[in-house]
Amino acid sequence: MSSNRVQLWIDNAVEPVQFLLASYEDFAFPAHLHETFAIGIIERGAQRFKSRGGGAELMPEGTLCAINPGEVHEGSPGSEGGWQYRMFYPPVSLILRALRDDWQRGEQRVPALDHHVIDDPGLFAQYLSLHQASAHQSELLERETRSLLFLRKLFERHASVRFRAPGRFPRTVGIVKDMLHANVAAGVSIVDLADEVGVSETQVIRSFTEQVGMPPHAYLLALRVEHAKHLMLSGLPLSAIAADCGFVDQSHLHRHFKRLTGITPGAFVKAASAR
Repeated sequence: MSSNRVQLWIDNAVEPVQFLLASYEDFAFPAHLHETFAIGIIERGAQRFKSRGGGAELMPEGTLCAINPGEVHEGSPGSEGGWQYRMFYPPVSLILRALRDDWQRGEQRVPALDHHVIDDPGLFAQYLSLHQASAHQSELLERETRSLLFLRKLFERHASVRFRAPGRFPRTVGIVKDMLHANVAAGVSIVDLADEVGVSETQVIRSFTEQVGMPPHAYLLALRVEHAKHLMLSGLPLSAIAADCGFVDQSHLHRHFKRLTGITPGAFVKAASAR
């Protein structure tokens, strides 16, 4: 029996995008195409890829795979036992959104990636983080940030696109900080932040990260942990604190609280009450 397994979902962060996590032991894709980009990573084994007029290529474990919209191609196992990969299918509109403000003015054509197989360990790790964040339904702001930053970096490094020097937007940080502090529990999207500042989503992320030292979604998470500390001193149960601070549940609070403080919420409460 074959052990082909497929998980498929739609993530509506920024724009609706299809995500795929699949393991194919003996499945072969016939000639087909995608209206969107098809971008992924090979986690295990290898896929044999063939594009119309481009010949056959091997996509081995540890590499990124990239297919431009409308490109007719086929896929089949490239190693014994097949391959496992993570894919997502961003539309052209999302790519243009990620490149806005950084793309050379006057560049009108749809950008295209230069290669089908990309060996870039840094981008591989960045892609894995964004795909896992989507699979685990992480904070909206985190999923938006990871997707936009990855796409910009991918096209900056591996596409025939002319980039101009990025601008500086000193007002951005103060406005974004105010919005994050005002929406600790409810959360806020990168689109809302960009609209408030009047620049692109990627420019918000890059300017904030450069001046603060962390991206907006990480800053929001740190704020939530700080807010949780204050509420713990009031004696509220941890389940209520988790909800009041915007965490999905108590285990979500526990995980991030320990990661940022080095101790569990329970240990923090016990130490605080002993004073």
